[in-house]
Amino acid sequence: MNLLETFDSLLQEWRPQFLQKRTFERARRLTLGLLLCLRLHLTSRAICATGRQFVDWSADYRLSSRRVWNPQRLFDPVFDHLPALLPAPGSPVIAALDDTLCKKTGRHIPGVSMARDPMSPPFHVNLCYGLRFVQVSLLVSPVESPGAARALPVRFDLAPPAIKPKKNAAAEMREAYKKEKKLRALPLAGLAAMGSVRQSLDERPETALRQLIVSGDGSYTNKSVLRHLPPRTTFIGRIRKDAKLHLPLPEGAGAVGRPRLYGPQAPTPEQILADDSIPVVKVRCFAAGELREIPVKVYGPVYWRKAGVDVPLLLVVIKPLGYRLRVGSKLLYRQPAFLICTDVHLDLQLLVQSYIQRWEIECNHRDEKSLLGVAQGQVRSPLAVSRLPQLQVAAYSLLLLASLLCSGFQRTADYLPLPQWRHQGARPSLLDLLNLLRQQISARGVDAPMLNFDEFASAATPPDVKASKLPLAPETLVTLAA
Repeated sequence: MNLLETFDSLLQEWRPQFLQKRTFERARRLTLGLLLCLRLHLTSRAICATGRQFVDWSADYRLSSRRVWNPQRLFDPVFDHLPALLPAPGSPVIAALDDTLCKKTGRHIPGVSMARDPMSPPFHVNLCYGLRFVQVSLLVSPVESPGAARALPVRFDLAPPAIKPKKNAAAEMREAYKKEKKLRALPLAGLAAMGSVRQSLDERPETALRQLIVSGDGSYTNKSVLRHLPPRTTFIGRIRKDAKLHLPLPEGAGAVGRPRLYGPQAPTPEQILADDSIPVVKVRCFAAGELREIPVKVYGPVYWRKAGVDVPLLLVVIKPLGYRLRVGSKLLYRQPAFLICTDVHLDLQLLVQSYIQRWEIECNHRDEKSLLGVAQGQVRSPLAVSRLPQLQVAAYSLLLLASLLCSGFQRTADYLPLPQWRHQGARPSLLDLLNLLRQQISARGVDAPMLNFDEFASAATPPDVKASKLPLAPETLVTLAA
């Protein structure tokens, strides 16, 4: 099957999530329209892209606000096809966790808050209005040979912060704000997303016993996440370079006086990086287009007071790699990475490779906001604000999955040729997939059936217009007047 047929077969797996067949057909039609429309990705543009601008469109607008369907279930096809993309039956499931901000201009949209603009320079922080989402993407790699991973989004949950009351607000409102602020904290939203992914894996026998390895940044490396991880879940996160760590408690210590919980203080991650007595281990990982020798230092197990005495941690320091901007230029260095892992027995190569692959979720954010226009829909309903972006991200994930099932991780002759400045062995980008999808749809012709897409408007089918108001008879007017 080609990309269009495979993508449509994945969309057919959404059918049990909708109560009525016509609701599912409307969701499938709107999904294709949101993918194929140009410029702004609005509901009106999606309606025009599917040729229904002259028929009744009110039900399409009500799809995300009034219909009963669970947006998280739209990612189930990814979990169903995941075992076929993993290298071995007992291999772990690797995922990445991160949050993103979708800019909005309306201040009265539910969930919109003022946050730091991620595009602002570090020396001048700018603020903007936007919707905050927490995303989890599963990372799959080529099985035959080492290569770049592909990130398949499986969660895209709206995580708005608490609304701060005004200065002259009552004391009860301030106390309620403090409690709500803790409940809506970003680490708790990320923890809920990880728990939801773990539950979806447990619902399937092929992935129920597999270990879930989640990589996150420093926003999620704290007490709320490390102490409440789901079962069979390992977390890899960045830690401060001056974090105060402790060694295990020596045997026989604390026999007299107050019971001790932690051993002597361990060196900080920055001190471990500068300590030449700690050996450097070369780990071979795929990064930046080729296999590289990554110099790392391992120290542990150690304990962090924020994680607790019952959570041993493995500290991994990735030394900066030297690089040159051009041949013969000065050797430059990037910033080192200080990581902690909740599984002290995890394979070092798997640990470092899992964190390097986390960059793919940043590519997801770029595709979602630049090419797919996620959260560009002009909606005001609280349900539509959260569910319409999830519908777009789910369609994006299924499109990536369809490309893997059709042609794997490499480009084929079906795609357009690459320009001169592009690497010829690169994988297909999202723009390549969208162009191929449009090409295969247009190649079927106007009169040819499009995979039983009967909902597309055509001259052969009468338009589904609203019933016009019929004029009342004179005797009816007299009756109403009486």
